[in-house]
Amino acid sequence: MITPPTVVTEQVMEQRLRASIVAPSASLADALAQLDHAGTGALMLCDDSDRLLGVLTNGDVRRGILRGKALSESCASLASPRPVTAQAPITAAQALQLFNERDINQLPVLSADGRVVQFLLRSDLRADREAELPGRRVRECSVSPSVSVAEAMAHLDRTGYGVLLLSDVDGRLAGVLTDGDIRRAILRGTLLSDACDTIASHSAVTAVGPLGSEAALRIMDEHDVDQLPVLDCVGRVQSLLLRRDLVVQNADADLSAVVMAGGYGMRLRPLTEALPKPMLPVGDRPLLELTIAQLRRAGIKDVSLATHYLPETISRHFGNGESFGVRLKYLHEEHPLGTAGGLGLLKNAEGTMLVINGDVLTGAPFPAMLAYHRQLRADLTVGVRKYELQVPFGVVECDDVRVTHIREKPSLNFFINAGAYLLEPHTLDLIPEGRRFDMTDLIQKLLDNGRTVVSYPIVEYWLDIGRQEDYQRAQEDVLSGRIV
Repeated sequence: MITPPTVVTEQVMEQRLRASIVAPSASLADALAQLDHAGTGALMLCDDSDRLLGVLTNGDVRRGILRGKALSESCASLASPRPVTAQAPITAAQALQLFNERDINQLPVLSADGRVVQFLLRSDLRADREAELPGRRVRECSVSPSVSVAEAMAHLDRTGYGVLLLSDVDGRLAGVLTDGDIRRAILRGTLLSDACDTIASHSAVTAVGPLGSEAALRIMDEHDVDQLPVLDCVGRVQSLLLRRDLVVQNADADLSAVVMAGGYGMRLRPLTEALPKPMLPVGDRPLLELTIAQLRRAGIKDVSLATHYLPETISRHFGNGESFGVRLKYLHEEHPLGTAGGLGLLKNAEGTMLVINGDVLTGAPFPAMLAYHRQLRADLTVGVRKYELQVPFGVVECDDVRVTHIREKPSLNFFINAGAYLLEPHTLDLIPEGRRFDMTDLIQKLLDNGRTVVSYPIVEYWLDIGRQEDYQRAQEDVLSGRIV
């Protein structure tokens, strides 16, 4: 059984368990009715001994109906026979890790002989890691100044706090390293094998404890920082305060998103003759569904879809977005408006917005990208991706007729546009109404007007699905687990 903390009683969990079990022979119509009654978003197909045979979600039923499945067919015809499960006993932290890693909202917990003993929901778990003891957070975020930049990046991803504390052998603070420090260093050409001490801040904002929350927040506001190490009188870190510890923020209002999903996908024909490119299946889900799932995981609830080609295919699948955990609006382009023109259809835009191309799959951390954007007070942030071009010949450098240098088959490195942007709402004023306008045009206009445009290196998974070989790679990455 799961160990505390949970937000539901054992009695409620037992009632839910019984309400969420269905026979494999039950019809899809019966399953829909039971899904409404259970309110769990999924049913477990079990034999007479409660051994798990499969899981059927709301999404499975919806996709089956779109493919022409009759409601009289059995649940077993659509259920996943290999769902993500856990072995009892399981802790809340272990369950939450599975929910996040596998992008699931329901988790069957099995006994040693395969019988279902619990059915956990993501909403059962209190994920307030900030209630941990201060010393534990400090230990999790502390690294040696000599670890490599690559190791520091991996450590940042594991902790999820956005900051590392570089400590000497006596535990005194030697420097502070943030996600933004690493990305700026990559732009400067720093090697991932270099020591993280070479790019850390050695004059970071700190405070001497004890320190009240109001005083801590005042220091953060004065210096525009989101993390504050609190030291003792000899410089040892006693605690690490985060702005999110001290300010209750409305995550829904923090960031909205626009997905540009109106393209024809000509290079992917004949696959796109009957489907718009964002609706091409990647694994068992449309590409656009994977993108929306990632937005939801990043805490983004309000999403607009800019459509043009076969828009009804998209709206019929996603509806108002409720079944996918977001609130959807549609921006229909009567004629193609380019990679930025559709943004002109937004009415009364408020707050920073993420704009992402509908044919891009990426694991970019959008909350970290937003913090970076705000720290640099940017009008527009463009996600960039390092691209290496191998020259297959020796390159000869000359001064007039004299050879000055020769390089054998060198690699050239560039930063390319990764199709993901953060924009402030006032930038939309530069978009002309009703005519084609690309994001590159908007960026150039901002630069011409002296506005701040910054780049954000995306070092996580990234794939632009523009060609047949890219689409094939996406399928392979789903099978290998690189895309969830």
